[in-house]
Amino acid sequence: MLITEVGDPMNVQWLKREVLHFLDLVPMSTSSVAPAFSIAAAYGSMVALVGPQAIMSVVISFPFFLMASLIFRKLNRVAPHCGASYHWGSKFMGKRYGGFQFWIITLAYFLSLPPIIIPAGEYTLDLLYRLGLIARSLEMSVFWDSIVGMIWAILAAIPLVLGVKPTARTTEAFLLIELIVMVSFIVIGLISLPFHTVNKINLSWFFSAKDLTSLPLFLGLAASMVIVATILDGWEIDSYASEESKRPTSWPGSAGVIGLISVFLIYMVVMPLMTIETPLSAISSSVDPLARWASYVIPNYAWAMDIAIICSTASSLWLTAFILSRVWYSASREGLLPYIFGRLNKYGSPWVAVVVMTSLEILVQGVELGLPSVDSLFGIVLTGAGAFLLLEFAMDSITVSKIAWEGRIEWYYRILAPVAAGGMLFIVIMGIIDAGPAFGIPADIYALTISVLIVIGGIYFSRRGNRVNTVVAPWLMREERQGRLRENDYIDPHLSCYSPLFLLIYFLRIKAENKANNTKVT
Repeated sequence: MLITEVGDPMNVQWLKREVLHFLDLVPMSTSSVAPAFSIAAAYGSMVALVGPQAIMSVVISFPFFLMASLIFRKLNRVAPHCGASYHWGSKFMGKRYGGFQFWIITLAYFLSLPPIIIPAGEYTLDLLYRLGLIARSLEMSVFWDSIVGMIWAILAAIPLVLGVKPTARTTEAFLLIELIVMVSFIVIGLISLPFHTVNKINLSWFFSAKDLTSLPLFLGLAASMVIVATILDGWEIDSYASEESKRPTSWPGSAGVIGLISVFLIYMVVMPLMTIETPLSAISSSVDPLARWASYVIPNYAWAMDIAIICSTASSLWLTAFILSRVWYSASREGLLPYIFGRLNKYGSPWVAVVVMTSLEILVQGVELGLPSVDSLFGIVLTGAGAFLLLEFAMDSITVSKIAWEGRIEWYYRILAPVAAGGMLFIVIMGIIDAGPAFGIPADIYALTISVLIVIGGIYFSRRGNRVNTVVAPWLMREERQGRLRENDYIDPHLSCYSPLFLLIYFLRIKAENKANNTKVT
C-alpha cells in the first residue's frame, strides 16, 4: 500500500523544533505517570478488588509495559512524529488502521482526564480541611468537588497554552516537590516499621502462582490490571514531544523507558509500605489512601502528602492533555480533524485543541453534578480509560510485529511485539469480564458500552483516514534523505535465518555507514 508523505504542505503551522532537552523529557515522562497521584487515585480501587494482591497486579503488568516502552523507543528511532501511535499506524499499517488508532488514542487519553480532575477537586478540599480552612461539610460536597475540579482544568490549560518549554519547566518544579515529600514519607515509613505493623508482609503480595489458579482472584487481578494501565502509562509523552525535542531520533523513547522504570520502583516501595502500615479497609474505602497512610505514620503532617498529591495530580492533568493536544494537532494538519485544531499561537502551542479539550472536561464535570455517586463514575471511567490505553499499546505492538516480520527492524521484535500485543489484549478481555461488575455494572452492559464507543468513532475515522495524507515535519524528512532514518534500507528478511553474530556485523556496518554519512553532512 502506497503511503503518501508530504513534507511541507500549504497552510500548515509547524511546532517549534529543538526546544526540549533530554533533561526535560525524563521529568516529563516521570511526572506524566504521576506516582503520588496514581497511588492515591487508583490503589484504593485495586485493593478493593483483590486486597494486598493489588501489588501483584502491578508486578505482572510491568513486563508488558516495559515491552511497550521498548517498542515506542524503536518506533521513535524509525519515525519520530508528534502523532506518535497515530502516525505509526498510518505509516506502517495503512491509513484506515491509523484513522482507527486515532480514535482509540482519543478515547484513551480523553477518558483519562476525568479520573484526574475528580480527585484533583477532592484532594484540594481535603488539604484545605486538614489545614482548618474549610468545614467538613464543604470538603464532602460533590458540588464543590466539581467546581474545584473545573478550576483545576482551567489552570492546567495555562502552561499548555504558553508553550512546551513553560510546560516542561512547571512540570519539573512540581515533580521536585512531589519527590521530596514522597521520599520523606518513605523514610519515615521505613523508620516506623518496627512499631507500626498492621499487616505482616507476605511474598504472595508480589506474586503467587497459587493465587492465579483461583478463578475469582484471577478475574479480580485482571480487572485490577486494567486499572494498572492508568498508573503505568504516561511515560510515552516523550514520543508525542519528539518533534519539539533537540534530538528527535535519539532522546524520545529512551526518556520514556527511564520514566517507566523509575515510577515502577517507587510503586514497589510505597505500595508495600502502605499495605503493611494501614488497615486494608482504610485503604479500599478511602478516596486518598496515600494521605490515609500518611495520617497513620505521622498524623500531624499528613497535609504535606496532600501537597505532593496535588502537585502530582496537576502535572498529570496538563501532561495527559499535552499528549492529546499533539495527537489532535497531528490529525488536523493531515485533514483527519478540522484544520482549526492545528492552529498554533505565538508560543507554538495548538491552543484551539487545548481550549476545546478544556471545555469538554468542564462539561464532563458539570454532568458529574447530576450523578448520585462520584465514586462509581470514577471507577467506571478509570477502567474504561485503562482498557483503551491497553488497546493503544496493543495496536503499536501489532504495528511493530508487522515491520519486524518484513525485516525492517531487529529480528527479536518478532517475539517481543506479539507477546506484548497478546498480553495487552488478554488483560482487556479478562478485565472487562470483571471490571464492570466490580463497580455495579453487568459485564455484558459494560462490554457493550466499550464496543459501541469503539465502533461509532472507529468506523468514521478509519474511513476518513483513507482520504488524508501522512504529513511529516520537513526537517525529519531531510534527515531521512540524509540517511539518518532509512526506512527503505531495511534488513533483508532472509537474514533472520543467519546467526546473531552475522546480524551484529550487519548492524555495525549500517551504523558505520550512517556515521560516515552524518560526518559528510556536517
